Amino acid sequence: MDTLPKKIIGMPMSDYQAQNDLDSRSFFVAVLKGGGPAQQWLDRGHRMFEGNSATSLGSDFDTLIMGLCEGHHDIDHYLAIAPADVLGVDGRRGTKAYKEWEAGVVSKGKIACNEEYAFKLRTMAESLLANPAALKCVKETVETQVSVFCEINGHRVKVRPDGCAIDYWWDLKSTSAPWDTLYRSVFDYGYAEQEWLYVRAAMALGMDHFRMPFVFVHSVPPFDCQVFYLPQEVVEEAGKRMERVMEEVRLRRETGIYTPASYGEITELVIPAWANKKEEVLL
Repeated sequence: MDTLPKKIIGMPMSDYQAQNDLDSRSFFVAVLKGGGPAQQWLDRGHRMFEGNSATSLGSDFDTLIMGLCEGHHDIDHYLAIAPADVLGVDGRRGTKAYKEWEAGVVSKGKIACNEEYAFKLRTMAESLLANPAALKCVKETVETQVSVFCEINGHRVKVRPDGCAIDYWWDLKSTSAPWDTLYRSVFDYGYAEQEWLYVRAAMALGMDHFRMPFVFVHSVPPFDCQVFYLPQEVVEEAGKRMERVMEEVRLRRETGIYTPASYGEITELVIPAWANKKEEVLL
């Protein structure tokens, strides 16, 4: 990697992920949760999570919406439904013909679907475009597939925003969480840490500070869409955690010591007060 900061448009995701000398938001969040052992595992080149059907849906939905942001085609252009002659018995997709068809579809920036999956992605996209705040993000997007590499607090990091407007970046999330418990996903997946890191990466490129809109679309019926800002105090606290974990990451790499001082000792399990609520005695 050359002199930082650097912005590259159109870098394939595989090439972005291969930049192993820089750390991502997912890396820092994993280390925040798992400490030294998690960092050691990742520093050895392993992954914490290999993905599942939910992450595949999120990736496909991202492909669809970023395509719409570019403004060249409508929704159905990106949804390719497998023809019957490439499928096996009972519609199986493991045939050689299907795999060849799928590879051709993906190479054209399209998503291989069956009817049910195409309906889901189409409905989610229609819901997003029907939300004025989400549509505003789409219309104001001037760049997609942007990879940014920079230094934050002396630490080499990489970020890849979904949509880039002139004066802000925004992120797309698919979720099955009800709106009243969505805050749990914010903490579980480190969305506040993401905003803190992405905003500072944007500022390293010369942008002014901004609040990052998160466009959430339900992946389950009724496929509703809402756009949220995260509370600034939550983002600020996440920033403090990120600054701390960056320093911890640096120290572990310099010393080669990844295990905590208490490792190998018998310690007492910490149980939060709410989980240890005593049974009330009714008189």
